[in-house]
Amino acid sequence: MFQEAQLNERYRLLSKFAEPLKKAERDIVGREHEMTQLLASMSRPELCNALLLAEAGTGKTALVQATMLVDKDRLYLEVDPARMVSAAGSAESMAAMLKGFFDEAGDFVRDEKHELVLFIDEFHQIAQLSDAAVEAIKPVLAASGTRGIRIIAATTYEEFHKHISPNQPLVERLQRINLSPPDQATTVKILQGMAERYGVAGEFYDDHIFRQIYEYTQRYMPASAQPRKSILVLDSMVGWHRLTHRPMDRALLSDVLMETLNVNVALKVDGAKIKKQLDEKVFSQDWATGAVARRLQLSVADLNDKGKPMASLLFTGSTGVGKTELTKQLAKLLFGDDQRHLIRFDMTEYAEDTSFAAFRSELTKRVWDLSHAVLLFDEVEKASAMVTRVLLQVLDDGRLNDDNNREVSFLNTYIVLTTNAGSEIYKSISQYAADDTGSGKQLMEYEKLIRRSISSTTGDNRFPPELLGRIDAIVPFQPLSLPTQQKIVRKKLRQMVQEVFVKHNVRVDVDSRVLRYLIEDKGDTDSDAGGARAAVSKLTDEVTTAVATFLNEHPTQRRIRIDVVGDLVSDDKNLLSSDAYVEVSAVR
Repeated sequence: MFQEAQLNERYRLLSKFAEPLKKAERDIVGREHEMTQLLASMSRPELCNALLLAEAGTGKTALVQATMLVDKDRLYLEVDPARMVSAAGSAESMAAMLKGFFDEAGDFVRDEKHELVLFIDEFHQIAQLSDAAVEAIKPVLAASGTRGIRIIAATTYEEFHKHISPNQPLVERLQRINLSPPDQATTVKILQGMAERYGVAGEFYDDHIFRQIYEYTQRYMPASAQPRKSILVLDSMVGWHRLTHRPMDRALLSDVLMETLNVNVALKVDGAKIKKQLDEKVFSQDWATGAVARRLQLSVADLNDKGKPMASLLFTGSTGVGKTELTKQLAKLLFGDDQRHLIRFDMTEYAEDTSFAAFRSELTKRVWDLSHAVLLFDEVEKASAMVTRVLLQVLDDGRLNDDNNREVSFLNTYIVLTTNAGSEIYKSISQYAADDTGSGKQLMEYEKLIRRSISSTTGDNRFPPELLGRIDAIVPFQPLSLPTQQKIVRKKLRQMVQEVFVKHNVRVDVDSRVLRYLIEDKGDTDSDAGGARAAVSKLTDEVTTAVATFLNEHPTQRRIRIDVVGDLVSDDKNLLSSDAYVEVSAVR
């Protein structure tokens, strides 16, 4: 057997850019067929070179290490192409260095009477350097059988197509061997072997946790390959187990996935209280909150379609009736906040086909950064047809490639699309089918008309009908009645009074006519007028602004009141318009 000292002394380039291939750190499972392919390739009399093609993390190096264990008659060396490139400095020098390197390899085989296997991972680094470098390696590949040198090159599919496949003579000198990622059963065996080696096998009663690791990494790490991604997760679990002595169970797995991927697989939502929690924040939309709650029950029970986003919902109805508010509460219920975990896209910004690339880029970037989120696509009917096709792919497949051709998973997102399309139906509902609870009794009669109205819109307000078939549920929102608008504005008014007290230590008294002024005199009951939004806007513009101005001008006052000065139309139906206005004053 050759000695490393002898290699250093007599073969300068060989010792500088190659070293004995290390033994595998774990048992190689499920690669018997590929190993046979590789050994058969190296047994060919003339062209005995192989090209291993697989995604990073699939086990190309591990396959060569496993083959080395059964191939006792050859010496396996791992070549470092990056070190070669760095040392060469130029394409011409690299070509000369490669020639010298392989000449030394031939000398070694002849003098030591020991065949060599040269394993070159990241083989594309040589091929992409220059044509001269490729030409220097071709004769070695062509004469490998007669010279006793076997070359195993390895690279990814992407790098192969970019740097190697255009050179057909180079491709013909390498026998291609594809390595598919291992299936679940094989990956589970690999993980079980790891558990044995790290002394935690006794923590597992069966292979349930191993299968969950495989399933979760398949779902939430689409850009990485098996078995590496499963190995990394189990490795992290072992680290936490050793540090904290926590059991190797689903709870630890959930925490590891949350820590490494920001993925919440242990959805901590009380299924029995979902609707109640939504109703506390979204007034008089009983049917809408019920429809959303029903979809969430599937996610909580982990019975949703695993090949698509967690849920996809179309919120339809007039503006200002609570569509955005319900989306915010959905994010808060699922993830604890409605800021970071709510990713909103105003689709009016993507009305032109030229915005397609920008939309795809921003969408994949945001979801790659935060894969567990509620995605809100506001006024989706305003998006261009090309942008809509991106949404179709997300709804169909739950994944999308980003600018770097990296696969981004949408499988852990909740998708909400909102539309104002079909507003004429809601105008009829507000006039003839008012409902103070939003129970849905009236909406049920209009359900088919709502769907038909949405799908038959035209022009700039056209809702893409192809989206309807991909959505889990259409959620109609009842136009807000006058009592509901009063309830919403009263809540906002109460919040403002509380904020003034907390921030300025000032008590605020509110005249009872303020609410009627905002809703009945300044509001608009038309379904297109913005629901409670118009009254809330008036609250900010006239009431909150007046309070802020008074506080800034009278910083020592500790009690103030808000009054309405003048006659209200709601008090005197003979008045055509109101001359009333808001006044803030100190309480003596």
